[in-house]
Order: sequence, then C-alpha cells, then structure tokens
Amino acid sequence: MVPMIHGTDGRLEEDVTDEPAKPAALQGVDRVLTVLEAFAGQAEWRVSDLAKHLGMHKAVTHRIVRSLEARHYLEQAEARGSYSLGPAAVALGRAAGRRAPRTAARRHLIRLAEQTGEVVLFYTLRGHRYVCVERLDINAETAVTVEIGDTIGLNAGAGKTLLAYQDERFLQEVLAAPLPRYTDRTPTDPDAIRDSLARIRAEGVWVSDGEITPHTVGVSAPVWDTEGEVRYCVCVTMLDRRVDERRLASVSAAVQDTATAVSQSLGYREGGTER
Repeated sequence: MVPMIHGTDGRLEEDVTDEPAKPAALQGVDRVLTVLEAFAGQAEWRVSDLAKHLGMHKAVTHRIVRSLEARHYLEQAEARGSYSLGPAAVALGRAAGRRAPRTAARRHLIRLAEQTGEVVLFYTLRGHRYVCVERLDINAETAVTVEIGDTIGLNAGAGKTLLAYQDERFLQEVLAAPLPRYTDRTPTDPDAIRDSLARIRAEGVWVSDGEITPHTVGVSAPVWDTEGEVRYCVCVTMLDRRVDERRLASVSAAVQDTATAVSQSLGYREGGTER
C-alpha cells in the first residue's frame, strides 16, 4: 500500500518522500557494477572489447568507464589504450580483506551447522600449525574434542586442506619437522601426506577418518581470501557410525558450498590468483 499524508489543503496525498529508486536508475547502477566486476576476471580491458564482452553499447560502456576513471576506480594505461582497476577500487578490496574472517564466515557456518546437524569448525593457518577459531554445535551428538583456541599439526585432519595450497618451501619446512601423532591413524609419512595433498588439490575437499579424534570423520574444504591465498578452511566433523556413502557425499557438497560462500564474503572471486 502506498503511504498517505495530509497535504497543505487537508486532503490525503501520496507520500513520495521515501519513494523507491526508479528502474532506470537501478539499471544504471547495475551497469556500473557489471563493468567493475569484469575487472575481477581480467586485469585490463579496452573499451571496445569490454563492451563486446558485456553485450553493452560501446558508447554506454565508454561513458561508464570515463566516470569510473574520474572517481579513480579505473585508470588508463595510455600506451596501450586500455583500462585497469584504479587506487579507489584497490582501497575497497583491501578494506574487504581486512574484514574479520570469523565475522564474515559466521552466518555461513551457522547455516552449515543447521543443514548438517553436525559440529562445524573454522580453522586458520598459524605458523606451521593451524588453530580452531570457531566451533558450532547445533543439536550435534559428537565426540569431537577440538575447542576454540586449540592448535593442531598440519599433517592431521583439516590441516592437510590448508597445507595443500601452500608453496613448496613451506611444505618442505612442515614435513621436515617432527610430525605430531594424535591417534594411530594420524599420518606422519611425508610421501603419504604429499599424496593426500595432491588429492585435495584435485578434488577440492578432504575426508579424514579418526586422524585427530577416534571414531570421528571430518570433511573439510579450503577458503580463499581476497589475495587468492588459502589461510582458512571449513570443516564438519561427525561420528563415524553415522556416516555412509550418501551421507558423506551430501556433507561434502555442503562443506564445499559453504567454503565457496565464505571465500566470496572475504572478497575472493574465482578466476583470480588461485594456484
């Protein structure tokens, strides 16, 4: 219903002081954002190529690009006649990257806990180990012993999901040091660990069985930040007696979807600098 107010002559009139934006204005905003988003997938664009890529009229694209350039969201490389992101856009990206990952992830983690009914853990890389920074239990029957603040060796459980995306020098340093053993299923052989890391990079998800806590299965997936680095991961842990092939597939998909959502909340865009 349109809100009404009393006019100066006492008659009721439509209240347009809080009128929603016109469709044309919204369309203009959408076009500007579409142009900016194109630079997330490709560093430089010529106006003609950008217009063709977006299916927009060249004159409209040129007008938007010039406006963004005037506000320093884009800058022109004069020698090449192309445009790239300017300092204002870079500043926004950095601000997004500084957003507390735990805060950015929490709503997605809550949804995952509600969806699976299992314990959800959020880990971050810390030196040559990893630490739990969030744990959610929503009506979950569990034997999980990991609590917020606990640090764990990267050779165990979800740690391999973090380790899989670090550079070779870091990997060598981790594998050259004494590797902790938490259960009789904790892997400590460097070659076996490397094989697991290759699988994680190929599949984007890792399933561990009793590597930290006996009789539990953990499913973890990497979280990419705005720099295209993996410093966080999402994990669901459940009792092994409740796990079958169908359940494992369902939870794995949910964990990967959540990790993708958290990555996007941290400013990551697919097609960036992922290794």
